Amino acid sequence: MKLLKGLLIAVTVLVAGVLGVGLLLPDTAHVERAIVIQARPATVYTALNGFRQFNKWSPWASLDPGTHYAFEGPATGVGAKFRWRSDDPGVGSGSQEILEAVPYERIAVKLVFEGSDSDNLATYTLAAEGEGTRLVWSYDTVFHGNILGRYFGLMLDGMIGPDYERGLARLKTLVEGLPQTDIATLDVETLMVEPRPMLYVAAVAGPDDAEAVLDGAYARLRAYLAAYGRQAVAAPIAITRGYDVETKHWRFDAAVILDPPDDIPPAPEQGIQAGTTYAGLVLRAVHTGPAATIESTYDQLAAWRTVAGFEDNGDVWEQYVSDPATTPAAQRITHIYWPVR
Repeated sequence: MKLLKGLLIAVTVLVAGVLGVGLLLPDTAHVERAIVIQARPATVYTALNGFRQFNKWSPWASLDPGTHYAFEGPATGVGAKFRWRSDDPGVGSGSQEILEAVPYERIAVKLVFEGSDSDNLATYTLAAEGEGTRLVWSYDTVFHGNILGRYFGLMLDGMIGPDYERGLARLKTLVEGLPQTDIATLDVETLMVEPRPMLYVAAVAGPDDAEAVLDGAYARLRAYLAAYGRQAVAAPIAITRGYDVETKHWRFDAAVILDPPDDIPPAPEQGIQAGTTYAGLVLRAVHTGPAATIESTYDQLAAWRTVAGFEDNGDVWEQYVSDPATTPAAQRITHIYWPVR
């Protein structure tokens, strides 16, 4: 009995000691690693400001090939969310959600691990360094008084620090292999667009007569609508169906958008066809200036699409927001829509 009593006292003292020390331990933990990537801050930021590139550099993506992933919310920026679910206890289930996105400077991501009540925040901090970008990837967690969590926090740097180093090395390789076009000045956003009825005229034009061909096509469409007492409900669009890089001949559909009901019949004998606009995820870039300079905006948008991890999903189209008859060429606004997935 004396031995048992002694053991009980020893266990009690040990438990009290563990709890007492645990209460004195920090209720937070911090881990960070840094690397210099030979790419502009805008390129690094764009690769991180969403989750389509994440598994290409994540140090954990290969742990369970059977992990299920899902995207939620907007494709990029604040609210973009990435869920994972795995039966492997080493991977578990959870989510990441972008809470803050300061262009080319900082991205804050909320991490939720299923079964844990800790608050977790991953932060990417970017700064130009020479011709590249210094990226700091940090992780902060709050244990809310959990004693085991506080002890866990003492080991956290040694546990995930090497993962961070591997991830940053893989991210460096990925980003340095992406297009290095300067995309910092590109005005772009991701949108979900709905299908809308349209009437269109198919046409082909070269660089010298594209504007005249477009004007002629839209004049035919407006006259046709007027005969039915209708008019377009949005700025006219031109859907690219093909482009010959050698001759610079552009094959396109000049189209006007209608409101339902779609009760105006097409007139194939006049070259006027009916159709429906694309529905789904698009990138929308804004070009300000004459048509002669729009190619540089296309180059930026193509680079942005690749850096952000999107794939093509249909024909690109332009929407001519400004009226060329009343707007100086340098001030004309054109929206470029690029379907992606």
